[in-house]
Order: sequence, then C-alpha cells, then structure tokens
Amino acid sequence: MQLVVIEDVLHPQSASLLQAMLHLRSKVFAERLNWQVESLDGQERDEFDDQAPTYILLVEGSHRVVGSVRLHQAARSSMLAQVFPMLLEGGRLRVHPQMIESSRFCIDKDLPQPHHGSGRHRLNVRSAQTSFSSLRTRTLFAGIVEWCLTNGFRELVTATDVRFERILRMAGWPMSRLGPATFINETESVAGSLEISKAVFERLRPEGYSSFVTLATRKRASS
Repeated sequence: MQLVVIEDVLHPQSASLLQAMLHLRSKVFAERLNWQVESLDGQERDEFDDQAPTYILLVEGSHRVVGSVRLHQAARSSMLAQVFPMLLEGGRLRVHPQMIESSRFCIDKDLPQPHHGSGRHRLNVRSAQTSFSSLRTRTLFAGIVEWCLTNGFRELVTATDVRFERILRMAGWPMSRLGPATFINETESVAGSLEISKAVFERLRPEGYSSFVTLATRKRASS
C-alpha cells in the first residue's frame, strides 16, 4: 500500500488515479451506502471537487485505489457550512486558518475472491478481510494527520454518521460533536471536530507505515 497526495487535478499523472478514485466513491456511496449522490458513468463527484481540494489516496499496485479522502480549507469552501448547517450548533461553523475539512472518506472493503474451502477457511477469510480493512483505514487516518501537520492544520472538521464516529473512537481518534445528531436521508448524521497533533499521529500510525508521496503539486492559494 502507498499513500499518494494529489494537489493538482490537471496534472497528467493524476488522471488515471482520480478516475479510479471517483469509481471507488460511486461504489461506496452510491451502491453500498445508497447515499443520495450524483453518480454518472460509475463515477461520483460533486461541486466540491471543482474547488481545488487536496486528495489523499491509498493505492495498491500501480493504479488500484483502495481508499481516499478529500480535504479542503474550511475558510475557502465548507460542506458543513453550505450543505449541512443543520448538524452545527446554531447553524454556524467557527472557521479559523488552521482548520481543514474532510469529506468523501471511503475504503474499499473488497479483497480478491478467496478460494472455496471449509467453513473454518471461510471464517479465516472473513477475519482477514476485517483486519485488512482496518489496516487500510488506520493507514489513511495516519496519512490525513501527517498531511495536516505538514501543512500547518491543527483541527479537522467533518460531517459523518454515527457508525463512522464509532470507528474513529475505536481507532483512538475520538470526535467532538459540533451539534446534535440529525437524520439525513435515513442516516443518523453528525458533525464533529478531530484533533490534529503528533500524539494523534503516533497513536494512529500502523506498523510499517510509510509517509505519503506527493504526485503533483500546485501553488496554494492563500486562505
């Protein structure tokens, strides 16, 4: 597994990875979770993909994207403020220059089809799938925190559901809610703030973790 950061969506080397990422997002959000998102030709994207985000991808092999997250400076664009204000106390997000917002976090939970075997073998396969999914999740968590530290961000905010809130807590990255839990399209959703620090990074980083690789970089606009 390798973490790849894409900071310039127009860079020629980014195209195939971005396409694979959009396919994964469609698979996870439109097909598996049945979210009300726009998926065209098997690719999921929205208006926030047009607002100069940074993407962190988890890549296996040369171009198999097995995890991804989108990061954007809350001072420039914010899903919480613009799309999900109902999740915020008082409907407002208190933005500051060291705040980054994450969205579209997803992990591919599929593994290559295992060989048929005994019931015990199938149980081991299921256990392996859970462990590998957890490794991917923790690796992407650690990559997010490392990128934020490198770029001077100290707080991450996001909109998610209570299931993923539990995953964050179990991983050792508990979320502080920014408002009440609210049902959105039959999903119990929450907004929250996550600490960015070296201590959090060390807690999340799995054994064998390798730092991210920046595939393409652009000059960042000031916030």
